[in-house]
Amino acid sequence: MACPPGRQKSYAYSFSTKSGHRLSKADDKRWRRTSPLAAIFYLGKIFKAISQNAIQTLAPGAAFLFAYEGDLMTRIVLGLTLFFVIVISLAFIRYWFFRYQIGVDSILIREGVLKKNQLDIKFKRIQAVNTIQNVIFRPFDLVTVQLDTAGSAKQEGYLPAIKSALAESLKARLRDETRADDTPTDEETDSTDASRKILSLTNLDMVRIGLSSKQALIILALLSPLLDNIGNRIEKMVDKSALLTVLDNAGISIAGGVSLAITGILLLLLLLAGASITGAFLRYYNFELHAERETLRSTAGLLTRHEHSVSLNKIQSLRAIQNPMLRFFKRFRIRAKQASSGKRTDEGKQFIVPICDLSQLPQLGAAVFADEFPYLDLDPTSSKWRPISRSYIRSRLVLFGILPTIAAVSLFYALIGNAAFIFLIWLPLCALAVITNYRKYGYDVVETGVMLRRGFLGYQTTAFLHRKIQRISVTQTKLQERKGLATIRFYLASGSLRLPYVDFNMAKDLRDYILYKVESSRFGWQ
Repeated sequence: MACPPGRQKSYAYSFSTKSGHRLSKADDKRWRRTSPLAAIFYLGKIFKAISQNAIQTLAPGAAFLFAYEGDLMTRIVLGLTLFFVIVISLAFIRYWFFRYQIGVDSILIREGVLKKNQLDIKFKRIQAVNTIQNVIFRPFDLVTVQLDTAGSAKQEGYLPAIKSALAESLKARLRDETRADDTPTDEETDSTDASRKILSLTNLDMVRIGLSSKQALIILALLSPLLDNIGNRIEKMVDKSALLTVLDNAGISIAGGVSLAITGILLLLLLLAGASITGAFLRYYNFELHAERETLRSTAGLLTRHEHSVSLNKIQSLRAIQNPMLRFFKRFRIRAKQASSGKRTDEGKQFIVPICDLSQLPQLGAAVFADEFPYLDLDPTSSKWRPISRSYIRSRLVLFGILPTIAAVSLFYALIGNAAFIFLIWLPLCALAVITNYRKYGYDVVETGVMLRRGFLGYQTTAFLHRKIQRISVTQTKLQERKGLATIRFYLASGSLRLPYVDFNMAKDLRDYILYKVESSRFGWQ
């Protein structure tokens, strides 16, 4: 998927977008300043830093106010005034000392007041050019650009409050660099960059996203046992507190008090769920996913519009997630993982499709892997999944069930006697968890890639190409060695994936086959 010979060179000196913005060689030699509205961007960064380090940041101001002689209201007004004056001044100072330069093969960024920093971001290292446009920037056609690079745990650079036309030019430059890394074919050379819509979400999807988010699941998990036992708990509390007298004086019975408490908890639950749904509308309203020849691009947002893009050749793996609530809705969340520095990152290096149904999984897979993965099937209920060895159950039950239970009973028997046998209840619970986890494990290997399945309460299915694998290891424990089993670990630029308790000979054959596919591929593994 490369451009015709000579095209890359012309882009190195000039190229333009449909909006008419043009980057030329003359532009490359001058430092630029962004719009003064970039101070709003820095205000957000300052407030975020304050919220993360509130004690260290606000302690000097608090000490000053306590030392200042005067009434309380004067102290509060003076403190707030000084706080906002300092914060706004810092935001404008950071804007004033920010410069950037677009070179032939990189973007240079200078920032800092007392400590000067210069960042040189090569175009070939940029994985995505993402844009954010808040309600203040929108009337001025300004966006904040986030430069997502390989080898970093988060966005490495940013250009706040620049014209959207310039952002589109940078995206065109990134597409040009992507094509230059691939070998062209006649068919690809003649094809166009026409964008096609793959997915769009409805308002009902926003509700599903809100109810299936991590925050909503945590709330439900915490409140569900409380709701199950609320009657008995409140009745005991009422008997032992002054609340009974208050209810009697108000003419409310115990049953009415219990009903009132349950109603209050349900209202709180609805309020929290409503907040989660509202957050889904703010972040993913009018979500659309588009596919171009080398890029996936999503746009979404109610007040602040987010546009995220990722080059297809930078995607390391494609994961379909189905937590319990998504299983209830018969929906999936998709995450396309990109290369990272090896640090744990949940969102920074992932291109996310917040929700889709089963019928859309093949289309999303085809958009990411094109013809390289013709047999891709991320459906966790498909019959194609091959199970791992049942020896997994025994080993995990011994390690996490039997041994801890024996240790707990032995330790506490001398202290509490026969009551220590209560720890035996851990054995059936552990067995249930291990068997459930075993049943969720599965794998499938095709000519060009690997698919893995795992999960506990839900499912996670992951697909990746053989050529994306940087390293593969086959290891054996003593138990696995006796049973002729092994654990395979696949190392990609986005992290590692593990497949435990498979046949040892199959694992070795798969390792050799994958290494052959990597060495014989005409594409790189980036």
